[in-house]
Amino acid sequence: MKSVALLVRLKIPDVTALTAANALRRSLGYAQLHELRRADYYRPDLAVDSDAEAVALAPGFAAKPNLFVNPNKHVYEVVTSHEVAAPAQGQLARVLVTDPHDGSAEGMLAALQGRLGYGGRVSGLTKGLLWTMVLDVADEAEARRLAGEMAETTSLEQGLLVNPHFQEFEVW
Repeated sequence: MKSVALLVRLKIPDVTALTAANALRRSLGYAQLHELRRADYYRPDLAVDSDAEAVALAPGFAAKPNLFVNPNKHVYEVVTSHEVAAPAQGQLARVLVTDPHDGSAEGMLAALQGRLGYGGRVSGLTKGLLWTMVLDVADEAEARRLAGEMAETTSLEQGLLVNPHFQEFEVW
């Protein structure tokens, strides 16, 4: 069993990410935030033996049925791990936000297994929103700590990207 991540982004500038970045910097005082990007995140569990097979299978269900990607407005990327290239400046941190009560992943999984013909080759699907931050801090540990602080809403003055009352998140 292998998993890949499918990251789906807008082709045009993402005004939601731009607005969130401005709010974090200007209203909440996080001047360390250099860049903020947002992507829809899908992680299918695939019944294959290698990462190469998983990466080869993913574009077929990503683009063809328009289930995950609308080619008129989205671009996608298939990745096999949390590891990403370091930014030219600063430290990179990612925050994955999921909603355990959102049933849309089950519907997408049913479509993949049923009408799209992937059957048992796709055994599970995780859906979320991935925020990628470039932060002007000294090290990766500080970037992760600060990303978690910026993400989780604990008061009017702290956090913005996650509502802990109904969402879960992880930082990497």
